[in-house]
Amino acid sequence: MTLRAVLIGAQTFGLTGVNTDVDIMHGVLAKHGFTDIRAHVEEEATYGGITRALKQLCRDTRYGDGVVVYFSGHGALHGDLQYLVPVDIEQSTPDDFRGYVAAELTAAVRVLSRITSNVTSVLDSCHSGGAVRDADHEPGRWRLKSTVPPKVTHDDGLARAAALARHNAPLVPNVVRLSACPQHGTAFEAEIRPGAGRQGVFTAALAGVLDTPAAHEVPWSSLIARVRDRVKQRQPLQWPDAGGPSGRLPFSLEEHSDPDRLPLVRRDGRFVVPGGALFGLDRGDTLRMVFPRDGLGGDPEFLEATGRETEGGEPGDGTAATVPATVDMMEGGDAVLRTQPETDASTGGSPLSAELFTAELPPGSYALPLRVHDRRLVCVDGHGPVADALRRQLADCPRLAESREGDAFATVRLRNGTATVVNGDDLPFRKPWEATLSQLPSVTGLLEDLARGDRVRALRDPEGGALLAADVEVRFEIEVPARSGTWRTLPWADERLYDRDRYRVTVTNHSEEPLYFWVLGVGLSGRTTLVTNDQPSGYRIEPHGAPHRSARTTRPVKITWPADVPRLGARPETVHLLVGDRPMDLSVLTSAEARRASEATEPALKPLLQEVWGAFRDQVMEGSEEFHYCVRTVRAVALPHPREAGA
Repeated sequence: MTLRAVLIGAQTFGLTGVNTDVDIMHGVLAKHGFTDIRAHVEEEATYGGITRALKQLCRDTRYGDGVVVYFSGHGALHGDLQYLVPVDIEQSTPDDFRGYVAAELTAAVRVLSRITSNVTSVLDSCHSGGAVRDADHEPGRWRLKSTVPPKVTHDDGLARAAALARHNAPLVPNVVRLSACPQHGTAFEAEIRPGAGRQGVFTAALAGVLDTPAAHEVPWSSLIARVRDRVKQRQPLQWPDAGGPSGRLPFSLEEHSDPDRLPLVRRDGRFVVPGGALFGLDRGDTLRMVFPRDGLGGDPEFLEATGRETEGGEPGDGTAATVPATVDMMEGGDAVLRTQPETDASTGGSPLSAELFTAELPPGSYALPLRVHDRRLVCVDGHGPVADALRRQLADCPRLAESREGDAFATVRLRNGTATVVNGDDLPFRKPWEATLSQLPSVTGLLEDLARGDRVRALRDPEGGALLAADVEVRFEIEVPARSGTWRTLPWADERLYDRDRYRVTVTNHSEEPLYFWVLGVGLSGRTTLVTNDQPSGYRIEPHGAPHRSARTTRPVKITWPADVPRLGARPETVHLLVGDRPMDLSVLTSAEARRASEATEPALKPLLQEVWGAFRDQVMEGSEEFHYCVRTVRAVALPHPREAGA
């Protein structure tokens, strides 16, 4: 097995730090065991040079290799045409466009993913052509990575993109996608250290996080949170993130279980979980705030201010500071926390320093729920050591509790050496397990996923000030059988869906402010899936009257009956459309089981996406106003066979 990388740096139109970015990534990857690293800068970063470099990488890659494709430079957006900017872009003609379009990158990465499952794409560039105006930044200090001369013609690029487009192509599997910014966002380069010259803000943060002893033991989903916070502290207009199988450890296929981490910010001196209502929080719920150790960006003075340090709390995290907290109030859809109490046994009896509420929040800080108000009830139907151990595990789960009153959402039936989890209609959620102590983590893991799905299935409009007051038109549609490309409107309830049916959602913004939307599905398996996974922080829809994107339609989503769900009886299928007034990362709502499966198999609700580099997400700005949202829902019944003609 060989670790290979192609590093491309196209230093154009005022950028001066691209070659430095490539050098930095070369050094970091070498420390992570990469032995085949190919850098392409200057004259090798032409359109032809990029094309040849990626084709050669595909020819040389073997099954089991680990592969990284990295680009630093300008990115551009012309209408719906996205492309990277090679050094010879100005030589474009109507018949020879020199931009490297997204569809070409998609095709190259798709080939790599068919050879090996261990592929990582890293893009440090803008994907929009907008300008940035910010009076707080000194002129010339920040350089936007999205400048393309207006004289460049795109005719041939549009034709190439159309020729390479695959109808309803799925998200390229097995690709971890690290992005400097959202699809229509901005990326910057700046002088990170005095006298060191410019470099990409994203690349500098990513390299800094990867160049730590613990980085190889921490999944991308956690590392990118630290990267995002480092970038945010330097450049609040830029928001990087990770898509694809981001639960993997860096440059490997290994995954660690990821806890139910919730975002944590500080607003007006208070700790806040943005979007806490969506994550199932309410007044009185208890959480633990976690502040990472110095090795991954934590501030030693901040850790000391908490009054406590914990050794080895999570794999790879080493020392972390933790502070217990309670949800004190809800502001809009956000949960405002109160620390418990300022002198507490959990902090060694030491008073919490005032610096805890004023010092800079360490990168990668998050909150873990300990006990929430809407714990889902589980009935344990059986006796003996396995049943007793299961009851003890349920008592320790933040979102589960044992029921003895017959009002459980799921029952674990222990019979004849097997454990079967069934729903209220006595239909099994999955095939039976062997009823042994070693299988209990699988049983409780399933119950936690099903509980998350049951909670998400119950989402509805919030009450009071959290409700979004905006004029939004939502249309759910299903493809008419035997007439591909013809769609009819789905009713809000009582629809019967069949295996292999397809649906789509259209959202139109009639308000005067930009909005964001997400499609969240709880499938027949009970798994929760973010259908709009390519934009976990929401699709942006522009205000009414904007030149484009005031209405957006998702790609068709196919209903499939997963192989691990017995084909017995009808199952509920729920599709939520959430509309909010600012970006919000909702990937924490999805099932861990669905996150692991979505890249390699086809779950009940799989996002379909053509562009491999479209998986970007935004994040909540610290200090921003509270989150407001509304929910539109289709509640249907899924049947385990294809739709018959005329049905």
